[in-house]
Amino acid sequence: MPDRPRVVEVRDRARWDAAVLAAPGADLLQSWGWGAFRERVGNWRALRLAVMNGEEALAGAQVLVRPILGARFLYAPRGPWWRDEAALRILARAIRRRGFPRAPLLRADPLVTDAMPLRRLGFRPAPRQVQPRATIVVDIAREPDQILAAFDAQVRYNTRLAERKGVEVVQGGRDAVVDFWKLLAATAERKGFVEREAEYYQALADILGDDAGVFLARHDGQTVAGSIVVMFGEAAYYLYGASGGDRSVKPAELVQYRAMLWARGRGATRYDMWGIPAHPTEDNPLYGVYRYKSGFGGREITYVGSLDLPLVPVVPWAPGLVESLALKTQSLLRGQGFRIHDHLA
Repeated sequence: MPDRPRVVEVRDRARWDAAVLAAPGADLLQSWGWGAFRERVGNWRALRLAVMNGEEALAGAQVLVRPILGARFLYAPRGPWWRDEAALRILARAIRRRGFPRAPLLRADPLVTDAMPLRRLGFRPAPRQVQPRATIVVDIAREPDQILAAFDAQVRYNTRLAERKGVEVVQGGRDAVVDFWKLLAATAERKGFVEREAEYYQALADILGDDAGVFLARHDGQTVAGSIVVMFGEAAYYLYGASGGDRSVKPAELVQYRAMLWARGRGATRYDMWGIPAHPTEDNPLYGVYRYKSGFGGREITYVGSLDLPLVPVVPWAPGLVESLALKTQSLLRGQGFRIHDHLA
């Protein structure tokens, strides 16, 4: 008699990561390491649920759980993932029935382009996005010269210019985090936004280990550009970047190229540029980000975006209202005004 699918909490790292990597839409943010990282730096608790048929995982989600002012918020970054809709239905039912006290909703932003399987289960568009809806993915399974040849003419020129100008790119791990953070903090001050503390990036490097590469470009004794790139399976993710100093030597493009070669050498076949505007028109404030990332010859992908699954039988707008009030009140208590300052990510 065949096994009936059952929902289990996976407590083994290798088993969980293998299940995620075998599923369509596998992503770094569903990895065990990412959950452990967010437990350390975000006051989250990671719960890893899978619908198993024997030893085969048919669906699953890493759900991050965090209390905010008496309420409890659930977030499945880049999840759920599934191999058939029946298993997805079982997973959604289990999350609803699990009895999360004071949890108004589960927020999710799966790597899918069709929301209908989730909409049929009660998911609906969320009032706020958490992860970027769109990205650019570069094929790095090719030979290094073919990767470079796929860059647009200006990016290719800048990459070679940096090499001719003597820009040196070094790759490290935790040992390179402080230098990267100093550059990032200077970038934040220049552009007028608040940056995380260095401990955030040190925790990332500690937990992900050799899968996290910190790349620094140096010229004339100065650090002029940097990036943090993380591996998961056959994908590499450009998560964070910064620049400063003499940018006329075009170090940022060379940093990206060297990071792509590092990832390729570790078995990656694709390089995720991690976020562009979903509608990259020239009046979009992030249009410059789009222009930069689109120059590396990748493929643009737009996902469905953030979706909410209500967990309590209430009127449709109530879970979002609870979330909004909790986040605004928390910001007020921190002296940041009655506004949404802290998203779920």
